Amino acid sequence: MAKITLDTTLADLYREHGIKGPFITTTHCVFGHMDLHPEIPRELVFPEDEEPVPYSDDENEKARLRQIILNYKPLRRVFGVGDMEVIFFSPSVSPEKMERDVNQLPENQRHRARMIDLTKGNVPDQLLEATKGKTLVFWRPQGWMRDHKCLVDPTLAYHINSKDYLITSGMHTPPSEVVSLEDISRQSIFGTRPLPFAVKLLKAGCSFGTFLVTSEQKRDDLLAALPVYKKRGTTVVVLSDYISPKLDLAVHFFIGAPDSERNRSNPLILATTVQRLTPDGKWVGGHVDYRVQEDLRKLVWDTVVDTTKRIPEEFVGWAGVDIIVDDQGSQWVVDLNARYTGSLPICFMSGHFWKERGLPLVEFGTFEYPGETDGIYSRLGPMLESGQIIVTATASIGETNMADIVWGAKGEIELAEIGTFIKTSIGSSASQKQQE
Repeated sequence: MAKITLDTTLADLYREHGIKGPFITTTHCVFGHMDLHPEIPRELVFPEDEEPVPYSDDENEKARLRQIILNYKPLRRVFGVGDMEVIFFSPSVSPEKMERDVNQLPENQRHRARMIDLTKGNVPDQLLEATKGKTLVFWRPQGWMRDHKCLVDPTLAYHINSKDYLITSGMHTPPSEVVSLEDISRQSIFGTRPLPFAVKLLKAGCSFGTFLVTSEQKRDDLLAALPVYKKRGTTVVVLSDYISPKLDLAVHFFIGAPDSERNRSNPLILATTVQRLTPDGKWVGGHVDYRVQEDLRKLVWDTVVDTTKRIPEEFVGWAGVDIIVDDQGSQWVVDLNARYTGSLPICFMSGHFWKERGLPLVEFGTFEYPGETDGIYSRLGPMLESGQIIVTATASIGETNMADIVWGAKGEIELAEIGTFIKTSIGSSASQKQQE
């Protein structure tokens, strides 16, 4: 495989912009309706609106989700965090499992694994020992973090990542209101409001719980889903005007310390990706075009600065904002992700793809494939050697495997062709392109 040097890393950004370490990070999520492991119980302090699996009666389905969260998701989020410790849970993950992918990077850009042994018990004590003398950076807040020194207070992070905060902060969002689910009948506002409109859960990521109600059929889909959410304990949703997108952009930026040049009044925009959504509003991927990054930066600058000024000064670090540009050129903030996401690595790859190889378009995706986990490397051989394809994470999930893959191309047709080549070469039945 080709050696990869990133433009920068998350750890470097912290150090360069007044945020003092040393740092240790955790990239795990947990669920409010399902124990992840006997030593990692369900989250009761900072619960979020969840995908259906935690509520399922299918134990095989739940077991598979636990494997994905413990074995795979932590790996896919660390390529690009740089020279800091990362918490992993063994025996689900071992340093040997990640060695091939991590070794693509120079030593000063590699994370260092800090293993928490689930077989030994006393996980809270192991976590306290791991974070001693360090600042904890987390993906999503969890109750146990309140006993640790965190870069961002977990309660604050929980609050500002909610849709409730989004629509009350003064950011330029579509006209929105929080609506009770007490009445979800055909005669309720959900059944009578003129089309089109949008409905979102308050604390859900990856477009889960988003309904773009642009037809009566989609209204029927919403009315069928709301009783299910209500049964699970959801009491309110956000109801918004629907904005027809001319452009759907995800802007990834960094906020430094309050006394640094890159404070919330002057954030550092790392990349702007063009997103692709299904007609139902589900995020299915996107790409970055390194040729137009400066033009896009200028386009979204005022909206991004207006947004960051409305984020509490106590928040520092990586964040992202989704902006829709309508047919009249107006910009609307439709989501705020005050945390790092799966898009982070491609924000650091302009040197590798564009400057060194002349490949301005880059896309990434999550692929599921059969056979041996390491078989993916021989199947993608020459394109891995040339650096046109990068495998950033692999993991065995039961009888199948999952991998995160990044690839570059000279144009959109070639970008799609390489995506098809990857699926065909590794025997993937489907790709799940995920932002988080």
